[in-house]
Amino acid sequence: MNALSGHLFWDVNRDEIDPARHASWLTQRVLEYGRWADWQILVSEYGKPRLAELATGLRSLSPKTLAFCCACFQLPKSAFRCSASMPSRNL
Repeated sequence: MNALSGHLFWDVNRDEIDPARHASWLTQRVLEYGRWADWQILVSEYGKPRLAELATGLRSLSPKTLAFCCACFQLPKSAFRCSASMPSRNL
């Protein structure tokens, strides 16, 4: 996990992050602000099934991140906890 981009830890002490204990937080941080290399590190650390479990339980994701997760995990938006709190847009 030390290979993750430094900018992901702008507001916390990187040394205090426990990948097992803070898995949801770390997943959301990488999904929202990480680079492709950070995502690949997470996939190798947790595996896609665990990441899907973590991502579907997150309370908030940006619309772009939610779309990425739907495509990556092949899940509908309704499978994500955050989709219930997202305002719908009438275009």
